[in-house]
Amino acid sequence: MDEDTIVEPHVCVRCSQQALIGIVGRCADCIADMGLRHAEEYAAWKIEVSDSIGRG
Repeated sequence: MDEDTIVEPHVCVRCSQQALIGIVGRCADCIADMGLRHAEEYAAWKIEVSDSIGRG
């Protein structure tokens, strides 16, 4: 990362779109979609988040 760069985009593992904000590989849009429409996928993602920060 360049010294003047504050943030770099990443590719969401779920939708393959570039995003500046992401948590455990998912962009904010996908996190919202999972929370509203895909409860089982959202629950599995929450476990991934807990594991990634050492709570589980």
